[in-house]
Order: sequence, then C-alpha cells, then structure tokens
Amino acid sequence: MTTTTAKKQVRPTAPAGGATDLSELVHYKPEQVAAAGWLPFSARTLRDKATAHVFPHSKAGGRITFLPRHIREIAAMHEVRPANERKRPAATA
Repeated sequence: MTTTTAKKQVRPTAPAGGATDLSELVHYKPEQVAAAGWLPFSARTLRDKATAHVFPHSKAGGRITFLPRHIREIAAMHEVRPANERKRPAATA
C-alpha cells in the first residue's frame, strides 16, 4: 500500500488585511516601548494596564506585546482637546 502526501500549501506573500508594510506587524515588548520613549509609561505600567485591559495589546505567544497601532491608540487615549473643540451637549427645549 502506498501513501500519498498532501500538496504543500503556499502561503500568500502579502499579509492579511491588505497591509503591505511589514513594519506594522512587528510586536514590541513593554521594555522596548518604554526604552524607546514612545509612551510616557514604564514597562511595568504598560504591562499592568494591559493585563487590566485598560491598554490595547496583543497576547501572541502568551506574552504581552504592542503593535505600532496599539502604541498610537494608547497615545490618542491620553490626548486632551482644547475647550473650544469639545462638543456641547444638545440644548433641550
């Protein structure tokens, strides 16, 4: 009896989601984010807030990591807009 092997599947060359820039897929450890100064938080704070589900993060491989989009989102979370740019509540009649 002979066995046949399945054909090897070819993976697509472009990443999923249409992204063509592979740098968007790099995972950074909390220590790398803190050392680079991208966010004003220590590695411990980044890890604690990610564990508490306050900060967006990735858990690939069972470790907390941050994608560039997570870092941008965390920075935007702490942005303060001037008072004249804030929306006023609708007046009730």
